[in-house]
Parts: sequence; C-alpha cells; structure tokens
Amino acid sequence: MRAGDSKRLVIDASIARAAGRADHPVSKACRSFLESVLSICHQTVLTGSITEEWNHHQSRFTLFWRSSMVARKKVARPGAAANEALRTCIQNSGLTERECAAALKDAHLIEAAIMSDLRVLSLDETVRAIFRKAAPNVALLRPVHWANPTKHDDHVIEWLEGGAKDERARQLGFDDSA
Repeated sequence: MRAGDSKRLVIDASIARAAGRADHPVSKACRSFLESVLSICHQTVLTGSITEEWNHHQSRFTLFWRSSMVARKKVARPGAAANEALRTCIQNSGLTERECAAALKDAHLIEAAIMSDLRVLSLDETVRAIFRKAAPNVALLRPVHWANPTKHDDHVIEWLEGGAKDERARQLGFDDSA
C-alpha cells in the first residue's frame, strides 16, 4: 500500500482498553489490529476527548503502541469541537431516550471521523446499531465507515491492508435489508 492511500482512523477507547498481552480472543484481536495500524501506513486520530478517554482506559500494551505511533508521526490531532448540528440531528432522529443518550455519549467519535477520513473502529456493536438506526434521518452519519476488529465478518486487517477503501456495506447509512 502506498503512503497516499493512508487513512486517518478514529479508534475507540474500547479497543485501547481491550488490547493487551492476554491470550483472550478479544485482547488478541485488538492487539493484532493495533499492530497492523502501526505497520501499515494508516494514522490514528486523537482529538482532546478521545485522548482523555484513552488516558483513562488504555492498557499497558496500548500505551506502548501509542508512543510508537507518536514517534512515527502517525497521529493526527484535529482540533475537534462538538458538532452541534450533528448532535441536534441525532436528538431529532427518532431514537428512544436511551438510544439517544448512548449515541450522544459516542458522538465525539463521529465528529472526529467527519473531520478526518470517515473511519471509526470500535468494539461497541450496540452504538453501531444505534447510529445505523439514526442514519436515515441524519445525513452526517451515512458516509461514516464503522468496523469492529473482533468481528470476523468485518475482515478489518484485510481492509486496512487494502487501504481501508470506501465500502458501502461498512457505512452507517448502508441498509442491508434492501
């Protein structure tokens, strides 16, 4: 993969917490994912809110990985501020009160993705489903790609090796019932 194919990836703290030296399948999958990001030419996106979450939840392995990413200049630091239009659309999208609260709690991931290359990686399948439910009514969600490195069907490492190209089925606005 060429350096020009590099994508800026928003990596949720759920991955930072789970990645470790344990032999547990989730830990191994997250560790392999982070090692792939380090060896492939992709960058990670660290906004203030993402950095704060990582500082509270990252494993020892992830701390070392993050230091290696910084040393290799593979960290993008956009000046992310809350996107009030996105948050208002989420609140008016028809989600239940509980779903809306969960979506707003993780809206910073979407905000960072919008400011970078529309790529979010997270273990949180519940929030992915909530964002997919809201996407028909929230245009800003539709193009965002969401993948889970522990979900075998997501083939995340292969996707990264191929340049993390646009794939309609990964987008939150993709309707797989059609």
